[in-house]
Amino acid sequence: MPQPFSPLFVAALASATLLLGGAAHAAAVRTDHVTAELVAERGAVAAGQTLRIGLKLQHMPHWHTYWRNPGDSGLPTTLSWTLPPGSQMGEIEWPAPERLPIGPLVNYGYEGDVLLPLQYTAPADARPGDTLRLQAQARWLVCNDVCIPEQATLDLQLPVADAAAAGNAVPGAHAALFAQAAAAQAGLLSAWTAEVQQSGRDLLLTLEPAAGDLRADAPEVHVFPYAEQLLEPASHALYRGPRGYALKLKLLEGATVPARLDGIAVAQADPGASGTAVWGGPQRSVEFSAPLRPVATITVPSGARAAAEDRTPASLRGSAPVGLLAALGLAFLGGMLLNLMPCVFPVLSIKLLGLARQEGDARRLRMHALAYGVGVLCSFVALAAALLALRAAGSAVGWGFQLQEPGVVFALALLFFVLGLNLAGQFEFGLLMPQGLAQWRAQRPAVDAFGSGVLAVVAASPCTAPFMGAALGYAIAQPPAQALGVFAALGFGMALPYVLLVLRPGWRARLPRPGPWMLRLKQGLAFPMFATVVWLLWVLGQQAGIDGSTRALVALVGLAFGLWLASVWRGVAARAGVTVLLVAVLAWGWPVSERAASPQAGNGTASTSGSPHTAWQAYDEAAIDAHLAQGRAVFVDFTAAWCVSCQVNKRLVLHTDETLQAFARSNVALMRADWTHRDERITAALGRLGRNGVPVYVLMRPGREPLLLPEILTGGLVREALSTL
Repeated sequence: MPQPFSPLFVAALASATLLLGGAAHAAAVRTDHVTAELVAERGAVAAGQTLRIGLKLQHMPHWHTYWRNPGDSGLPTTLSWTLPPGSQMGEIEWPAPERLPIGPLVNYGYEGDVLLPLQYTAPADARPGDTLRLQAQARWLVCNDVCIPEQATLDLQLPVADAAAAGNAVPGAHAALFAQAAAAQAGLLSAWTAEVQQSGRDLLLTLEPAAGDLRADAPEVHVFPYAEQLLEPASHALYRGPRGYALKLKLLEGATVPARLDGIAVAQADPGASGTAVWGGPQRSVEFSAPLRPVATITVPSGARAAAEDRTPASLRGSAPVGLLAALGLAFLGGMLLNLMPCVFPVLSIKLLGLARQEGDARRLRMHALAYGVGVLCSFVALAAALLALRAAGSAVGWGFQLQEPGVVFALALLFFVLGLNLAGQFEFGLLMPQGLAQWRAQRPAVDAFGSGVLAVVAASPCTAPFMGAALGYAIAQPPAQALGVFAALGFGMALPYVLLVLRPGWRARLPRPGPWMLRLKQGLAFPMFATVVWLLWVLGQQAGIDGSTRALVALVGLAFGLWLASVWRGVAARAGVTVLLVAVLAWGWPVSERAASPQAGNGTASTSGSPHTAWQAYDEAAIDAHLAQGRAVFVDFTAAWCVSCQVNKRLVLHTDETLQAFARSNVALMRADWTHRDERITAALGRLGRNGVPVYVLMRPGREPLLLPEILTGGLVREALSTL
């Protein structure tokens, strides 16, 4: 009968096994975007011994999880443990994160592979030969253009050995990851001074060596505060001088001013490079705690110069975050420029025509100007209130949301058609009203002026002028009072030029004197009104999914109506106007009229050449991720059929051979995000870019922050953006 092995022989065999390699075992769990597993630094642990274990996360390309302070948005990774009795588990020892810009936001987190280490202490009564089972419920938020909460139940089987065998065990397969995590841990800031100047919300953190000067080749430094919702992550301006570093930071609106600023400073150099010795040791990150010193005005140290972080051409820097004052200023400028947009200009022309008829009664003119301005302001605030209410109720809407409803588009088409007939002289509103109502209206000209202000805002709603995008993107994320203030500034900017023209006698004197020309001009203004009707019908066709044959049938009906109109309309100018209308209707109804735009309603997939590099694809976030993962840039056109500026930019810039060839040479994938209908994906994507309306043009660059282009495009701006790749 064979003799059983002695306990001494079993222990010796186990020790030999551990000396030859680690025996800790865990199974990885793969989600859609992250592969997670628990790993140990060594293959075994002794009773009462401390061992480093870690949560290893492998991210899909361009996806990230978060640091202990996630920055502008996000959630840190958490672990809930089930441990053997007598065990102890420490907190996550967070490695230094990266700044992850997403549009105007900045988050703190990790891409690629990361190890989150912890200290584990085995039970004091664990016996050699036992296996300790460590179980963790891991939860994380993984983000790219969208954020997805994920979780996994992870196990780690950890053998127990005697103290000598566990101490001499060969490092496990993940020892290099633990070494990298140790190098990324923050050391203590010694032989340096740290102080913060504070003036209102502005902070200036200075980090200076106690002895000697900062090296000329010292690396750039990023600062990460421990406290959440304390600083604006995007406000991070670095200065380097002979005495050290200075960083301009900013407290969040409404944040309580702390007595000290605690966090880590991370040298932006690869481990082992000369730059990592800036702190006087091997660590590239250090922990600091700096007292706040109130001052009247923060002062950058003498000789300090700004570090060049952003090399994007100044003309393309459209994604910088704005504050309340900047948003008010941008909204005001955008409102003034709205008067020059094609959707507003016809209405403004009618107002100028009416102004030329006004007599020099100063009191009446002041009332007229005030009523028009109040109409514009009230309309903008009402639109903003409706927008904010819908968003608060959970609707994914943005600027121009009302034009995503076919019923509203039809009502506007009918309104502008009636206005066109009125301008063409087919009828007068006063003759259609009851006599009492007509007298009441005649006695209250301010009502007409107020209505003109409302009409101007209705016409302006499809347009986004320069400067408006950043202002509205800021406003939509603010409390209601601030948001309404930004929209009111937009209305004030739109109303001011006309109000000043009315109130300044010298400016009014430059207008032509009344005469027969006014009748011809009035009839001429009917043309853009009818063109607006045709455009709105085209929008309605996009929303209703009308195909080419149906559009041709509608065009024939419009042709018949136009011929009837020509038979009853008198005058050369009127007949010319009908001709323009008929040509526009036929162009809309001709099935091949969108030959250069899109086989999918003009805003989906479009191809303007046989090259696959110049084919516009429908918006697809998964496809964008795939292109970026392959190192290929993506240009996204956020557009809508009801956006006049969008259509002008397409025809004059995006669909030209020169621009398409530039995209092809740079191997840029082209995508079109059509917002003609409500689309929560597109609304969310606009929000992440700090925008709330269209047009928006963004160049997605692999491994870099998105580059926003201005609302009004030129071929030169597009080529300049491509030069940054």
